[in-house]
Amino acid sequence: MKIITRGHMDVRRATLKLSDGSMVTGKINLIQRGETEHRVSDIFVGREEPFVVLFEASMGELINQVLVINKSHIVWVIPEGEKEEGKEEFPDWEQD
Repeated sequence: MKIITRGHMDVRRATLKLSDGSMVTGKINLIQRGETEHRVSDIFVGREEPFVVLFEASMGELINQVLVINKSHIVWVIPEGEKEEGKEEFPDWEQD
């Protein structure tokens, strides 16, 4: 069993929407099986593991929990606080 300590973590906060409509907010470690991913999306797109682990996660009445979520039940993911260098930000949308 391989144990990764907090000294070996690259953490990002993210919000997930699940197929049953539930919303989950928590932290994801970008270091997966000893390899560092550069973006939260890399964990969902480039990995074969069927599950993702969120810690310090909240979902409904569950607060500050560790959640293991099957990726097939994730509708979308919003990484919080990430910005790719060299990319333009989206302009503010105007409402009519």
